[in-house]
Amino acid sequence: MMASAALQHAMVELDGIALHTLRFGRERNDAVPLLCLHGVTGTGWLWHDVAQQLCHGRQVIVPELRGHGDSQWSRDAAYATDDHLRDLEGLLDALAIDRCDLAGLSWGALIGIRYAARHPHRIRKLAILDVEASFEQPVDAVPQRPESFPDLQAVCAFERAANPGAPEALLQLFAAGSVRPGENGTWVRKHDRFFLRRWPFRNDDVWAQLASLEMPLLLLHGADSFVRREVMERMAGLAGTSRFHEVAGAGHLLPLEAPHVVGAHLEEFFQA
Repeated sequence: MMASAALQHAMVELDGIALHTLRFGRERNDAVPLLCLHGVTGTGWLWHDVAQQLCHGRQVIVPELRGHGDSQWSRDAAYATDDHLRDLEGLLDALAIDRCDLAGLSWGALIGIRYAARHPHRIRKLAILDVEASFEQPVDAVPQRPESFPDLQAVCAFERAANPGAPEALLQLFAAGSVRPGENGTWVRKHDRFFLRRWPFRNDDVWAQLASLEMPLLLLHGADSFVRREVMERMAGLAGTSRFHEVAGAGHLLPLEAPHVVGAHLEEFFQA
């Protein structure tokens, strides 16, 4: 069993797309909320343990991107970063959040950078987790991964191989939250099949937006990630109020593999 602080599920309707959100802790007037964004093929459950650490004294809101988790899929495959950016704008307006802190992993970080550049007065601090500001690979260079699994044990085994450092309870929660029942007793990915073929963020280049940011930035890199440390260090060098840390023994999915370390870095950064 996994102990969990107060957790609410909510669906927010945004111009034809319903976004599922996980909300940890309770809303407080004396603390800005924290939003945490996941990456491609991820779900909000990736952030569970980190959100548990950070929700004491503030509310932590974890939306699931369109086409992912329990959020609605786009009928016309409108999955560009601009589409997610508009969703984030609509979500914050719908929740009447005038100002917040934001932490984004991978694609979620790119969305966060774009939002912060467009609405600098609405982001107090921004944490960027394990992503490069531009890409050399084309959008259709997607790593092969199974679409379905014979049982939940197979899902956990796949996630364990990809994320060897993840705590067992969190890994099981993330694995179970990433699939739904399919045909003939199988389990299928909750995300749109579109993402088995194309990753639209590979068209992104946010170097200019990143250089324009004036709010404090925290950049976290997984020491065992495919994301290049030297690129993230160069990203950190663009802003005078940025910090860079590398998380030892962790790969790309930092909140999954090193939740306590990531939570500690985020807590120190956002409370400073």
